[in-house]
Amino acid sequence: MTVLVTGAAGFLGSYVMAALAASGLAAHGYDLVPPGQDALAAAPGMQDRCSLGGVTDPARLFDVIRAQRADAVVHAAGLVGLEASLQQPAAFYGANVMGFVNVCEAARQAGMRRVVLVSSNAAYHAPAGDKLREDDAVFSITRGNPAGHYGASKMMQEAAGLAYATHHGLDVVALRVTAIYGHGMRSPMYIKPMVEDAVAGRPTRLPGGGPMRRDYTYVLDCADAVLRAVAAPAWGDAPRVLNVAAGHAVTATEVAGVVRAVVPGADITIADALTPAEAENNRMRASLDVSAAAAALGWTPAWPLAAGIADYARRLRQYGAH
Repeated sequence: MTVLVTGAAGFLGSYVMAALAASGLAAHGYDLVPPGQDALAAAPGMQDRCSLGGVTDPARLFDVIRAQRADAVVHAAGLVGLEASLQQPAAFYGANVMGFVNVCEAARQAGMRRVVLVSSNAAYHAPAGDKLREDDAVFSITRGNPAGHYGASKMMQEAAGLAYATHHGLDVVALRVTAIYGHGMRSPMYIKPMVEDAVAGRPTRLPGGGPMRRDYTYVLDCADAVLRAVAAPAWGDAPRVLNVAAGHAVTATEVAGVVRAVVPGADITIADALTPAEAENNRMRASLDVSAAAAALGWTPAWPLAAGIADYARRLRQYGAH
């Protein structure tokens, strides 16, 4: 099987490329930019297995799918971030929503076996109970998504994918990932400066964010879930949206405590202030229930937070903070 990975030069995309190759599947990357040093650290040699192009260019996308004879696609390309989406709404809908529609349409025309969408917990509005479950609300008739246009675009991606599955027989599976961390991560999410400063021997002084909750999930766990979703048999009538997370939300203040315990000499202070956007976004954050992914994929998270941070620090020492 040949798998096309959009966004392959990105953080998760590079680890997915490595996981696919390690499993014996042929992986080919598709991205606007060639892989940088961090991506090559995760997936050595991937520069020879990548094509340049964007998901907003459907002709180029289809040409690459046809040239590689791809059987499946992992869609990890797109724009991320609450604040950035509030500044550039149209760009987020264009890249995320229409970009994924282009992927689905190319996959439909090419007769591809499977489309795996890397979605996000940002699609949720708020948990109905103690944990976020796949059938919790992703739409409100009174309020916009707490994660801004980013969250709305992820919800729209899932809706488009399900429509392609129902009406065109395209085997689409969406994985709602959350707060992915590890070597090569780009979004700070508080954990990045804490770990990287600690490894470099620098102090970390964060003026706010302490109460911000996230279900931090190690990148190797996410890549493993994507691999399993690619390799799974025909989906049938099973739910096509699955949570992929560590299953335990912690605050940024708690993350600081774990980093101090794992990385000797870590000097971190973090205040409790939240911006209005953060406070609103924090309302929808909770632990994710991953029992559906366990049933459908045989997947459970293997990296507790302390172990993931320790491996993140080890990789930083090995490869350097590029």
